[in-house]
Amino acid sequence: MLSHTHFLKLLLSWILGYMRWTQLTPMLLLWAFGLLMVLALTFVNFQEQTISIVGFALEWLVQLPVVGTYIVQYLPDENSDTHISSSDFESFVLSGWALLSLGFMLAGMILSALFGPFKPWALKSKLLIAGTGTVLLLAGMVANYLAVPQNFNGEAAAWMLNFSLIALLVFVVSAYCLSISHFLGYLNEAMLAGELQTADESRCSQ
Repeated sequence: MLSHTHFLKLLLSWILGYMRWTQLTPMLLLWAFGLLMVLALTFVNFQEQTISIVGFALEWLVQLPVVGTYIVQYLPDENSDTHISSSDFESFVLSGWALLSLGFMLAGMILSALFGPFKPWALKSKLLIAGTGTVLLLAGMVANYLAVPQNFNGEAAAWMLNFSLIALLVFVVSAYCLSISHFLGYLNEAMLAGELQTADESRCSQ
């Protein structure tokens, strides 16, 4: 039977795990936005196909249990004007953030149960991967511009600056999220290591 202290530490471990994912979720969403931007630039000459893909994705999203309900509420109706207040939008964002973080945490717990706990990476390795991904993201946007420069209005220098700022934003947010998440993971591991050591000592004394 679990002791009161062990249960509290286990609960705290779950809370720290959830907090980690609340920090990682914005990074994942920002990367998803960056990748969608590259895809949008890639298919800039195929508007009809792009609209079909977006329509299919939206139709799939509205079928989801919880997220779909929120999306349907904010879709415009043919017979009425839809006015979204700032409070409604803020509630939608915070609810989506909380639900996505919970979903990611549960998925991580299931994967750990199936394949064993994952060995944590060093923060330097995480930042290196984020930096490499940022360079590839920037390269994808620049390559799309160079492929069809006639489809972009404005000077090339202005577009390069915009692409660079977007890539810089992605890296800065990623570095912040990864750093906070790494620190929370370190606290969680230190707490669990102490708990395991205590358990081993109690077994040895019996």
